[in-house]
Amino acid sequence: MWYWIVMVLLAAGCAALLGGTFANIKRNKAEDAAGRRGRRRRRYAADDNDEDDDYEPQSRRAAGRRPAQAQETAPQPRRTKMRQWKIFLEDIDTWEKYSFVFYETLGIGRGRDGSMYEKYLPLPSDARISKMHCVIIHRGGKLYLKDEGSRNGTFLNGRRVDRPIVIQKDDVIGVGETRLEVQRILRESE
Repeated sequence: MWYWIVMVLLAAGCAALLGGTFANIKRNKAEDAAGRRGRRRRRYAADDNDEDDDYEPQSRRAAGRRPAQAQETAPQPRRTKMRQWKIFLEDIDTWEKYSFVFYETLGIGRGRDGSMYEKYLPLPSDARISKMHCVIIHRGGKLYLKDEGSRNGTFLNGRRVDRPIVIQKDDVIGVGETRLEVQRILRESE
């Protein structure tokens, strides 16, 4: 009889321990995701010195062991509404037109896999373009062109891009032997 009582108590203790562990893992994953969103938003802050982004992620909790009172009073991150951008590009030499709707990043390169970017423009026919050549990023209400360490460089209106630089209508982006003209840039209204 005592044997079965001890076994039931052990089983209940194991179930409670597993439940608590899974709850902590789920909470840590949610905090990590919030931290990744914050890092992604701040990724280019050092590049363009723009201080419009006030987003501050919560620090990770030490194994989920914070007092209940501290959890309730912890400051919540300020979240601003993300607005979409629509950009129209045209290859000056072939007259091919491209349009993209995105929130944060549009990658340009020769590679087929642009999964690290929100949207991706593959240009496999130009051998002088790197696999991950450059990126157009949204930062502080503007779009910037940034070289991604390409071998042959990225150019904006004939000048080499060595840091993120604002792009606008009628700019010409040079990647490899391809020239892309920015036809239009539209921004979702608030």
